[in-house]
Amino acid sequence: MNVTIEGLSLSYGGVSAVQDLDLAIGDGESIVLLGQSGCGKTSTMRCVAGLETPSAGRIAIGDRAVFDGDSGKSVPSHKRNVGMVFQSYAVWPHKTVIENVAFPLRMKGQNRTLSRAKAFNVLELVGLAHLAHRGASQLSGGQMQRVALARSIAMEPSVLLLDEPLSNLDARLRDDLRVELRRIQLERGLTSLYVTHDQQEALALADRIAIMQSGRIQQLGTPQEIYRAPATASIATFLGVTNVFPVERGGDLGLRLEGHSVALRSSHPVPDGPISVAVRPEAVTVHDAERADELTSRANRLAGKVRVAVYQGSSVRYQVSIDGGPDLDVVSLDPVVLAPDTPVVVEVPEAAVSVLPDDTPAPATDAAAPAAGDTGAAA
Repeated sequence: MNVTIEGLSLSYGGVSAVQDLDLAIGDGESIVLLGQSGCGKTSTMRCVAGLETPSAGRIAIGDRAVFDGDSGKSVPSHKRNVGMVFQSYAVWPHKTVIENVAFPLRMKGQNRTLSRAKAFNVLELVGLAHLAHRGASQLSGGQMQRVALARSIAMEPSVLLLDEPLSNLDARLRDDLRVELRRIQLERGLTSLYVTHDQQEALALADRIAIMQSGRIQQLGTPQEIYRAPATASIATFLGVTNVFPVERGGDLGLRLEGHSVALRSSHPVPDGPISVAVRPEAVTVHDAERADELTSRANRLAGKVRVAVYQGSSVRYQVSIDGGPDLDVVSLDPVVLAPDTPVVVEVPEAAVSVLPDDTPAPATDAAAPAAGDTGAAA
């Protein structure tokens, strides 16, 4: 079922957590709210759930308004038909797995036989049918999180809300459950709103990603769009682009890096205002300086020296100190590992040099509004 959020605002004691936010989620679409702690992503989700009362705006699930600031309408959380999966597992340890999953169905008035049958079907979906009669206290953390997910799906919610449900799990299990979550969302056609600060999680689980900063959505797009073309330098840095450098305007040899004597050429247009260049490490190629005469490409070429080389199995990560310039991170697929202090030449394709405004300016009407702090549910 589609979800529409219009002009949503929320404040805590005079501190603005969400500011005039608009977002439309299509039927069966997975939207991920991605941002640092305190940006307002969890507060936005809690408003949709009915766990927070917005200061203004409108929220509709399907054709039904569940909150309208103008009319004062606010449908209680338990009447919105939303399923929630939290960071904490929130399972009842004294109940069996199937009793945990069937519990919300029993609360809806379904008889015991039907509720247990539905619960068992959902447990098969999440791969826990073989543990249906085991006590929940005997489960691992990953299994408990699957139980929490199954309990929410069994309710057949109009929208599934997930608040960093994988953050308490170890790295390997997080990777496995991302795949399972995405599979279930696609198979069931679940409309979902997912909150995280982990960019890899967002890329894996989203049809579209909404980047949030200071209570606003600063960029909205597909995972490919967000990854390849961050809207600002601050977003690029948050997304893990390590090569982000401020640029001095007025240079005649390309985009001169602030505080350095080197410049980079770019095939991208240059925006107005303060700007930076961003280059993903995997877009950079590193060569032993002895082979420099063999290079024929028209990419930016910078001489330097290897500071650090870290072998990562399928790749090698370098930190290269550029002559007259900054340190540059490089991820190379070449199996040959260059030793520290090796003179090198790095190539940076012009198309890989993104030119970005440093930040998206806030609307003038809200210039004095305080940024969302890491208070209460604002996360």
